[in-house]
Parts: sequence; C-alpha cells; structure tokens
Amino acid sequence: MRAEIDEERTAWKLEKAGCRNVKAAKALLGDYGGDVAKLKAECPYLFEEDKPKGATGGRPAGASNDKASREARAVSAAGLPEGTKLD
Repeated sequence: MRAEIDEERTAWKLEKAGCRNVKAAKALLGDYGGDVAKLKAECPYLFEEDKPKGATGGRPAGASNDKASREARAVSAAGLPEGTKLD
C-alpha cells in the first residue's frame, strides 16, 4: 500500500510540473534521483512550456478609453447627481 501511495504522489508531482507523459517521466525519474526539477531541466520535451498566468497588461474587452465616460459611470454607480465632477 505504501508503494501505491508513493507512485500516486510521484504522478501528482509530475502532473503538477506540467508533465505530458507521466509514464515516460516515471521511467526516467530514477536516473535523476527522483528529483522532478532535475528531470524537467534535463528533459524539457516531457513537460509543457511554462507560460505566464494572469493579467496580460491589456485593457479588458469593452473597456472605455474615454475618461469622461468612465467618470460618468462612476458617478452613476455611486448614486451621485448627474454632472458631479470627480477630482
């Protein structure tokens, strides 16, 4: 049972690292002392390319570039009278 748990833990680590083929990676992992990071460095073809996650820095689709329009929406959302200026 302990061996099964170790096998699943190893598979989970490989999947978390972005492994494309867990079975092939497990076969090579022993050559790297069980170190997933070393395997990933030496055999990058077994892993998905690291891609940045999160914001791209661009404006969201549909976002207004007009400052006056943004201020008008903010005034309306705040429940202030129309024409109120934000400073």
